[in-house]
Amino acid sequence: MSTLAIGIDFGTTNSSIARAGGDGEMELARFSAAAGLTDAYRSILYLEQVKERGVSHTKSWSGPAAIEEYLAAETKGRLIQSLKSFLTSRTLKSTEVFGRRMTLEELIARILRDLREKAEAQFGAAVGAAVVGRPVRFVVADTAEDSDFAEGRLREAFGIAGFRNIEFELEPVAAAHYYESTLDHDELILIGDFGGGTSDFSLLRVGPEIRRRGRAIRKERPCVRSCVRTSAGRCRSADPSHRAR
Repeated sequence: MSTLAIGIDFGTTNSSIARAGGDGEMELARFSAAAGLTDAYRSILYLEQVKERGVSHTKSWSGPAAIEEYLAAETKGRLIQSLKSFLTSRTLKSTEVFGRRMTLEELIARILRDLREKAEAQFGAAVGAAVVGRPVRFVVADTAEDSDFAEGRLREAFGIAGFRNIEFELEPVAAAHYYESTLDHDELILIGDFGGGTSDFSLLRVGPEIRRRGRAIRKERPCVRSCVRTSAGRCRSADPSHRAR
């Protein structure tokens, strides 16, 4: 089995995974669901304690299978969602699942491992490296250090899931790269990334001349407005400098 690098969007609600062919064409992984095939993989985890050959152990499902197993179970196990939203928390390190402590990174890794294995089966190649999108500011991140902390935890989860090499890219910048590839002139564009945990709004200059000169992205203070969704559905700024406006 050959190896390839792919792109992954690990989202708070949904995730997706794709590869780019040598001809520049992009192929999204497709996943089986009750309603048919889908390219949106729910970022959800369901765990049950099962007994096989007289030995009890914890079994997990993710994505569409997690929902189907949860609905079919007579005795419900643990259904966990929105794990990405807790990456900035320095107090939520682990939780107890059927008497065993499991770290947040281990729980996320179970979703990422399933994504990797399903992509390998579809693409016919080993997935060892990936470019991964990340929000400009993670949920409830008040400083760049908070987002760096969250990114470090997410990197560890990818390592546990079997990825050897991970490169992170800001999600709105990744969208800009794709749009820029279609241009024959420079433009100033507004990008809106509406996510389940955060929403980013970015102004970027793109185009062949910008690409030729090279683009410098200042991650310590990007020109991006990042918002965190509240329980009431409103969007509050994740950047303290914006909250008084």
